[in-house]
Amino acid sequence: MRGRLVYNIGGEIPQVGTLAFGIVDRGTNVIEVRPTSICALNCIFCSVNAGPLSRVRWAEYVVEPEPLLSALEEVVRYKKTDDVEVHIDGMGDPGHYPHLAQLVRGAKSIKGVALVSMQTRLYMLDKEAVQQLANAGLDRFNVSVDALDPALAKKLAGAEWYDVEKALELIKIALEAGINVIISPVWVPGLNDGEMPKIVKWAAENGVGRGQTPVLIQKYIPHKRGRKVEVRPMTWGEFWRKLREMEKELGIPLIPKKGEYNIHKAPELPKPYAVGDTITVEIVARGIFKGEMLGVAVNKRGSAIWDRVVTVAYGDAASDELVGKRARVRVIENAHNIYIARPLRV
Repeated sequence: MRGRLVYNIGGEIPQVGTLAFGIVDRGTNVIEVRPTSICALNCIFCSVNAGPLSRVRWAEYVVEPEPLLSALEEVVRYKKTDDVEVHIDGMGDPGHYPHLAQLVRGAKSIKGVALVSMQTRLYMLDKEAVQQLANAGLDRFNVSVDALDPALAKKLAGAEWYDVEKALELIKIALEAGINVIISPVWVPGLNDGEMPKIVKWAAENGVGRGQTPVLIQKYIPHKRGRKVEVRPMTWGEFWRKLREMEKELGIPLIPKKGEYNIHKAPELPKPYAVGDTITVEIVARGIFKGEMLGVAVNKRGSAIWDRVVTVAYGDAASDELVGKRARVRVIENAHNIYIARPLRV
């Protein structure tokens, strides 16, 4: 991660407004909590270009647990429902977060939270860490396993040291500790086609899912800033057809039934700024990608419901010299309260 700064995010920076860290609300009862953007792998298909070999990132983040949990409690309360799922994920692997058990325990203690789940590749944990998460109340791991073949798994992960067999062993340990597991491989056509049935069979044989669809296969989708594999991505029609064929062949469900994961609409956080609005922000840090800076509106309210961190697209003018200065910016995107703006003058 040469040339990349790692920021410790405290309460002075809002926890809502960016995909890189904090809280993402998409208007359902599932709240995404992103405690860190750090990842040690360089997956060849990574949609967010994570890992030490990334050439487009110039910052990473680790969020202090207290302000993150405080903001989460506000957002859960705003949802006005008692079946919130807190899903710990991120533009990295939350398994690297140093306060993970504290985060899980704190989330489970919030009134209205019914379930805490986590997306991870598991490789960075050990038996003791998995047991600590079980004791803290973690309900489910969604584990990314893209191949059972060790050599292919290393290739897909972009790391010769990656050991898929360790991840599989940790899945068994998690199940024994009382944590449910769902396996979520990325299907990259032409590379790991033959691994999908193997993963599904392994999951079924080892008790993965516990009544839920044991393997949620993800379609490889090239993203603008993600790493791209030189393959022809499947169309959605092809993807769903092949899943149905595999279901029939293996006799194992691969497409979740309606309502299986209890995801439903719930009040979405208000958007304090509309597209086209002009606001004054203080630049506080680099954004995650080169050319970006993070800004915080100078008229903060001290509430996760209204305060936002804004990614300001400076392009070549992005610089650490901007930190601490004020800027007038115009909002160009605010979908799901992820704010992107452009400076009015550079």
